Amino acid sequence: MQTILAIGAHPDDIELGCGGTLAIHKMNGDKVYLLVLTRGEASGDPKVREMECRKAADMLGVDGLFFGGLKDTKVHDGVETILVIEKFIDRVEPDLIYTQTFKDTHQDHRNTAYATLSAGRRCKKILMYEGASTLRDFAAEVFTNIKKSFELKKRITQVFGSQINNKSGGYLSASKAIVGLASFRGYQAGVEVAEAFEVVKFILES
Repeated sequence: MQTILAIGAHPDDIELGCGGTLAIHKMNGDKVYLLVLTRGEASGDPKVREMECRKAADMLGVDGLFFGGLKDTKVHDGVETILVIEKFIDRVEPDLIYTQTFKDTHQDHRNTAYATLSAGRRCKKILMYEGASTLRDFAAEVFTNIKKSFELKKRITQVFGSQINNKSGGYLSASKAIVGLASFRGYQAGVEVAEAFEVVKFILES
């Protein structure tokens, strides 16, 4: 059994980027925790967005959902963010961390990635996931076969109704985009559907 910590800047980032993989972890008996650094108030009512996030977490069956209390669109890669992430790393002691890629057009996503690299410097395994605003030079290096969890992932992403109806939530409203990316990553990996990750650190132990 492993302990997993997934980190995202906003509600829905984690679910879009690695929701299928987290569901597989739960199927395998792992403990899964989520850390969302903001409540996404820049693109919706924070109470609604938190409620959606909690519902999605319940559907995933995670062992804990935490909010970092940072301000949406103002997440920095400095000591404030690093300390928030460190606090939860110390709390759950993860074997594996999933975070956002720094190859992204959204400053919160980039800074979440950089802060995680500093906060998680003693963690032996860190992988970065992609999202709707990820740049084209994202390097898919590790894949998860999410065939068993893909239907659940699709249902979970539909929980974020505030973003589906929001002008910034085009990716969420376009289910074809979610299916298309999973199918493309699956094609690269030689399976039906997959999620892809970049490797920050991955230490194999005998």
